[in-house]
Amino acid sequence: MRKTTILMMIAVTFAFFGCKSNSGNKAQLVANEWQLKEMTTTDGKVELPQRVPTIVLTDTNTMYGFSGCNRFFGRYSTEGNTIKLEPGGSTMMACPDLQFEDKFMKTLAVMTTYSIENKELKLTDKDRKQTLVFIPKTAEQTIGVANDAHGCNAAAGYTWSEAKKDCIRLFENGVRMNPVNDPQSTLSTFIVFSNDSTLVEVFIAGSETHPLLDRRSLPNGDYAWNVEDDDTYNVRQVNGQWIIEQRGETLYTETPESVINAVFQGGDGKTKMLYQVNVTFYPAEELAIVTLDDQTYELPQQRMASGYLYKNDQVSLMGKGQEAELTLPDGKVLKLQEKK
Repeated sequence: MRKTTILMMIAVTFAFFGCKSNSGNKAQLVANEWQLKEMTTTDGKVELPQRVPTIVLTDTNTMYGFSGCNRFFGRYSTEGNTIKLEPGGSTMMACPDLQFEDKFMKTLAVMTTYSIENKELKLTDKDRKQTLVFIPKTAEQTIGVANDAHGCNAAAGYTWSEAKKDCIRLFENGVRMNPVNDPQSTLSTFIVFSNDSTLVEVFIAGSETHPLLDRRSLPNGDYAWNVEDDDTYNVRQVNGQWIIEQRGETLYTETPESVINAVFQGGDGKTKMLYQVNVTFYPAEELAIVTLDDQTYELPQQRMASGYLYKNDQVSLMGKGQEAELTLPDGKVLKLQEKK
């Protein structure tokens, strides 16, 4: 009898540890934004692009991330240590890394199991021939006089996010929103979710305050983010698109990462010469291409508390609303007004 009892206890113990090792760890899965460290396909290990993919898996079984060129979104599900990833859509930017992006998204879609060991997330396909290894994404180490009180380097495009508790670039971590009455606005608003999606932070263009909204369950099973007993802002999804509304009126809607073309006119204030300046904004690339006469300037974006700033060593374009100021290599400053 005693021998039988001992054998039963051993069996139960093995069963317990067997279940534990296969149960996965969803709490760790949703606790981080993951950055790709290594990718292996049926053709072998793949060299990663300069702009490394990332993925966020929320506790509401939605996912979103950056695939090397475009941002993607979708849903996922887990059971034990098995996982099913279902990309639902993406932005449509054209980049040099589209071939890698296609491989990454196809590999992501065939992953079936996951494990987290030594702070690394490993996804594997059913035949164990393809793998994706991720590590927690952390803010890049930045130094210099541009660092703010949180250590965020504004000159490099970083700003502090209370939801993320980290220095972030809104273009990489946020969902771009534009006013419903001006969908082509060059000043975008962003929403940034905490890693567990219980909070959303709203970065309104031109505002130095960033409201934090709590997640609440809706009767239909969906979610909305707002402040209880406060109708300042309400964030929710409608037909798969994020919106920001106030008192039932939609103020901002999700904007695809598309190219924005703008035409400005103006002068230097010293002569009657009228200049026309063509600007193409590439939001996903954080870049503006400025064309004046036969000269073209490529200007990386710089983070501003209000308005926008694109500059290189010789030329800068600074603006707010429909007004802009272009500083040229010879020091000439053009005061510009956007043509509608």
